[in-house]
Amino acid sequence: MKQAGHQSTVLNIDTRAPLSKEYIKISGAADLLKELIRHVFNDWFLHVHTNGHNRKSWLIALICGVAAQFGPGATLTLHSGVAPEYLRGGPEWRRTMVRLACVLYERIVCVNQEIAMALMSLGVPALQLEITPAYLAVKPSEASIPEDIESWMRLHSPVLSAALFFRPEYGFELLVRAVSILRRRYSGVGCLVMGDDENRAEAEAFIARQGVRNTMFLAGDVDHEVCLTLMSRCSVFVRPTFHDGDSISVREAMSLGIPVVASKVGTRPEGTLLFDAGDMDGLIAQIEKALV
Repeated sequence: MKQAGHQSTVLNIDTRAPLSKEYIKISGAADLLKELIRHVFNDWFLHVHTNGHNRKSWLIALICGVAAQFGPGATLTLHSGVAPEYLRGGPEWRRTMVRLACVLYERIVCVNQEIAMALMSLGVPALQLEITPAYLAVKPSEASIPEDIESWMRLHSPVLSAALFFRPEYGFELLVRAVSILRRRYSGVGCLVMGDDENRAEAEAFIARQGVRNTMFLAGDVDHEVCLTLMSRCSVFVRPTFHDGDSISVREAMSLGIPVVASKVGTRPEGTLLFDAGDMDGLIAQIEKALV
């Protein structure tokens, strides 16, 4: 938005986020309320980007929606592939909270059709919904790569990359098992995993049990420009998720000209090499196809 000449500020509610000039770090509910009030009373339009698959997400959507009533308005974007299951299930109070939150927004952007259908099943008008990726094309980046990653990459070829959380729905264990098998055929293969360090200890223990400690590199949560540079340096980008909305990282990798192998869930752009979610053989076959 800034590149397009629009004034823009990000309120980052991730409590683990480091201090940065790129956003305002929110330290709690009171801090969020203070910043919302300050912005809406200065005529800021709100754009709330959230996963939509848990209570915290919808409480934030509700609070921001209420705050927006005192300003120019607001748009809500929902991006999680788990959101439809959450929206259709659970007690009535949950669905009521979702309906109340949605009423407060002029427009609700859903990254895929399934999320939109789940909202419509709750009575949200179709005219209020827009289905579009929450994504803008990226340009190649030449950011400086940390020395430990650079040294590791020089020792491996081909190198796969992935951006994920160490949670079951992201398919990390499936990826590790696939790499373990691929190593028998590609002795120098490596897999670089970028993303949040939550549950890192468990992830490292699983890697050790699979015997691929030196084959996998857990880079942690790297700067976005560094992430793009690393993607562009790798042979294949892998998205092994069991649920997905419309993965930004998949689209970024494709815009950089990197072959993408991804599970057949959510929305995938044309040209993605697809495999059925959880299908080990399918994942390996598509990675090998991408490496040809």
